[in-house]
Order: sequence, then structure tokens, then C-alpha cells
Amino acid sequence: MTLQEAIVADDVNQLYRLIEGDVNLLDHGSEGPFPNTPLHDAACKGKTKVAMEIAILKPPFIRMLNQGGYSPMHLALQTKHYHTVRALMTLDPELVRVHGQGGITPLHFVAGEIADNEQKNVELLELLAEFLSTCKSSIKDLTNQCETAVHIAVRTGNTEAFKVLYGWLKLVHLTEVLDWKDQDGNTVLHIAASERQPEIIKLLIKYADVNAKNFLGMTALEIFQLNPSGSPDVAERFHHEGRRARRYTPTLSLSQYFGREQTDFEKFENFFNVQDKSNREIIVVVAIFIATATYQAALTPPGGYWLQIPPSLPPIPAVSLLESHIKPETLS
Repeated sequence: MTLQEAIVADDVNQLYRLIEGDVNLLDHGSEGPFPNTPLHDAACKGKTKVAMEIAILKPPFIRMLNQGGYSPMHLALQTKHYHTVRALMTLDPELVRVHGQGGITPLHFVAGEIADNEQKNVELLELLAEFLSTCKSSIKDLTNQCETAVHIAVRTGNTEAFKVLYGWLKLVHLTEVLDWKDQDGNTVLHIAASERQPEIIKLLIKYADVNAKNFLGMTALEIFQLNPSGSPDVAERFHHEGRRARRYTPTLSLSQYFGREQTDFEKFENFFNVQDKSNREIIVVVAIFIATATYQAALTPPGGYWLQIPPSLPPIPAVSLLESHIKPETLS
């Protein structure tokens, strides 16, 4: 039996018998920058047992691209062998982020894939959710067109995949990804407007920047008006959200944003070296608490900064009580 026959039979025992006869068996034909390794063959054929065994014996194979620009996981996805995809992911969750031809990662591929029947489509959506849960950072990967997985889901009209991505982004507080631009400066909302997808527009309009312009200087509303979807309420939502956003968030270019005078709150954040949202919220709480304590001090006799407690117990500073509920590393 040859190696190819062992792969087709998914016979791990035979694989090892062949290796005993030739210790370099798996390396034959696997040289060069873009080899088609035995792992590529096994993954493409959905031979999970042999594929996993080869991946364990030859870990470098798992990320290699063949001459077509595909990794073993890409090939398993293309041939719809999702069990093999899941098995490979258990060895290395970061495989979801391997860039193949066109910069497409497995996450991008699944976001744009629409099955020909409901059952297979449900399986694809489950796989998409598993990718996101297993490797959170994969959502930040871009294709060679600077597209996120959300861009691809909208561009291909994969509404169900978009809903999974959209719900997950809200759940993990990463909705800023919705405002990322592709190589033409289009956000997901721009693409939804150009593709006439009112259902997606209605969801996006709550979180995306409706006043963002692409590199042609057009907003999503302007694109939508050139090619309306037939939903009269969508344009009104655009107008309403656009007016609200302009009222509270003036649109600035990046250079204008960097060159403007900082607000008092931003100066406060920089003073405390606050770098993320959770820390900013804690600083706000601390600032309010201190301001309140300072105000009360002017209205109370000496010792006003100390909580009123029974004389039998030593005084405890009010700020100390607050600090006891905040992990020290949170403010570092």
C-alpha cells in the first residue's frame, strides 16, 4: 500500500508501517516554499484520522500554503469536510487566522460561504460561531482588499452570517470593527447601502458611523440614495441617525483630531495613563467620589473626610473603602 492509498483509506496503522519502511516518507514532495504536503491531501479528502496524525508528526505542515495559496484547513473548508476543520482547530486555534490566497483566512471564507441547503448552512453558521469563540482576535484579520469578515459577509449577501458576526461583536464589545474601512474607504454600512440590503442597514445604523465618508467622499446615505432599495423608511433612519450623530459627535479628519486641543476629560485620562474603556469608567467613578467627598468636607466639621462610624472602631478613610473594591492592577 502506498502513502496515497493509506490516506484514502484513512488508515493510521498503515501510515506508520509505511514510515517504518521510509522515515522520510512524509517529506517526499514536501520541499520548497509552496509544497503540496500529505497533510494537504488528507485534509482535502476529509481523512481526519490520518490528517491529525500527520499534523502531530509534522507540525510545520499545518500552516504551509500549497502552490494554490491554500493551507490544509482552507482545503478542508473548500471541500466541505468540516469535521476535519474542527479537528485541526483543536491542535492550533490560530489556524483560523492563516492567510491564504487573496489574504483570505478560514474565518473570511466561512463568513462569505452560503450553502445550497438549510442544514448545511446551519452547520456553516455554527462553524463561524466556533471560529469566533475559539480565536477572538481573528475578527481583526484583513484580506488583501483590507476587508474584515463582516465586510465579506455583507458583500456576498450572507445575511445570516452577518447576524452572527454582528451579535458577537456586540457581545464582546468590539462594535468599532463595524467602522473599519476597506481599501476603497468603505465601511460595512457603505457596502450594505451599495448592495441594497435594508435589513442589514437597519441593524448597522445603531452602531456604525453614518457620517463616515469613503475615499470618494460619499457617505452611506449618499450611496443609498443613488441606488435605493425600495424601503422608504431606511432613508429616514439614515437622516435621523445622521442628524443625531452630527449633534453629539462632530466629524473630524484624523489630522484635525490629532491637532485639536484636548478636552479636560482627555487630559484627566492621560494624567492617569488610562488605556482602555473599563479603566476610564473606574476613573470616572473615582473622580465623582472624590469630588463628592471634597464637597461634603466643606459642609462638615474637621474629620469630614472620614466616615461616621461607632467610636469603638478606628476611623477608615472613605477613599480606602472605594479602593477595596478596585483591583490594584486595574489602575496600573
